Amino acid sequence: MEKTGQVYLVGAGPGDEGLITVKGMELLKTCDCIVYDSLVSERLLDYGREGCEKIYVGKRKGNHAYPQEEIHAILIRQAKLGQQVVRLKGGDPFVFGRGGEEVLALQNAGIAVYVIPGVSSATAVPALAGIPVTHRQLGRSLHIFTGHTKADGGLPEDFYHLGNCGGTVVCLMGLSHLGEIAEGLQKQGWKKETPAAVIQEGTLPGQREVFGTLETIEKQVQKAGLKTPAVIVVGETAGLRLGWANSKAEPTVKSEKPLVGMIGTPALLERLKEKFAGAGIEAETAGSLSVLPINEEKMQSSYEHLGEYTWLVFTSANGVRRYFQGFFHREAGQFWDLRKLGGIKIAVIGMGTCLALKEFHLQPDYMPACYTGRDLGLGLAKCLKKNERVLIPRAKQGSEELTEILKDAGVRFTDLPIYDVTGNAFCSEERLRDYTYLTFASASGIRAFLKEHGNSRVDSMGIKLCCIGEVTALALQKAGFYPDCIAREASASGLVQAILQDCAR
Repeated sequence: MEKTGQVYLVGAGPGDEGLITVKGMELLKTCDCIVYDSLVSERLLDYGREGCEKIYVGKRKGNHAYPQEEIHAILIRQAKLGQQVVRLKGGDPFVFGRGGEEVLALQNAGIAVYVIPGVSSATAVPALAGIPVTHRQLGRSLHIFTGHTKADGGLPEDFYHLGNCGGTVVCLMGLSHLGEIAEGLQKQGWKKETPAAVIQEGTLPGQREVFGTLETIEKQVQKAGLKTPAVIVVGETAGLRLGWANSKAEPTVKSEKPLVGMIGTPALLERLKEKFAGAGIEAETAGSLSVLPINEEKMQSSYEHLGEYTWLVFTSANGVRRYFQGFFHREAGQFWDLRKLGGIKIAVIGMGTCLALKEFHLQPDYMPACYTGRDLGLGLAKCLKKNERVLIPRAKQGSEELTEILKDAGVRFTDLPIYDVTGNAFCSEERLRDYTYLTFASASGIRAFLKEHGNSRVDSMGIKLCCIGEVTALALQKAGFYPDCIAREASASGLVQAILQDCAR
């Protein structure tokens, strides 16, 4: 019998990829197909597993890629192929996202459908501009409407009944009707001095805000040249501009683009540069590191004794490549029997290590939700059975946190250093001063950098220091420096995202 798949309507959030829900991210990593919109961060697509099909069905005003009925047909077709489909929609699927229409179409076709709510731009975008959409003294109700739902492209009928609602009014997809909205509210009794704001590309590095009143907002937005996508906010709360928000009524535009100096191994530098380029940020190598093979005889000996182990555990992509290149590529005419890997389970610390493993046509049996040595150790301690043995091929100066956790849990393991990381070439101190950010991806990178620039205080140069995770951040602190931003996910994508979020502040 053919097996019918299912569809998950997942809210991608307002733009910043970090604002997707944990459950939504988990589905992205395991699904067979992603059907996505134009307002979805394409960086989220990178989390799809290898071989995941990606179908774009985005819409923009005046340029609809697919009619809604055809989107329904695509979702039904992919599910009937037996796939687990993620319908990735900007914001929340049920806030002007036509999620209700898609649910009904799928149910009528006999397809199982599930909804994963998302963070709506109606509340998140104002929040990141310093505007609380409700406030006990200033705005005790919230009214959200869309800027174009009528057949003629005009404002919906509900708009003309906002005269007595008070509170805060938020309009999505209504920038082209800004003048009509401001005038219409005044005709309904709203005072011309009522605060108003327009936020372009909210939650993203290109976020810009204009603050004014119902009387002035249209001209201010035209002068600033704001474009879609934008959110309009009207009400007393729009005049607050709390804490982190800009103190000026003019749009915030940085005069210079940030320049990122990257430190890492060649493989990591290549991935980082690609990720930064995709995010529109200029990045260059500030320091390269070399991966030096060590303990060749011990590594070769471990292949002979693989049958004594039940788990292989990898904490880096470098460790995966070094270990399996040694296993699959020996001297001409010689090789290890592939069956030596039979029955052995493999654990990896994160997505980068997982992708390196897939280069050798191998899939991990375990990967923690958080990409840290601590979470890897705790996860293994829970799933390992009594009398199992673990082999950990990794860097010479790998974190002790993983092995300490395994030791405390009574897990038998062999810590096998198979490579070391050393500094290769670094930029001059003069060039160092040009960087806005300097990235560190390992404690080895920090040591190599300080060996080269030991007398340089990068913090006094105004350079922001960004670390790939908590372990690297701790190593930087021990060296006497404080990180300005830390990637929540210890990966190339996480490092780029941390800098994007810092740029947006």
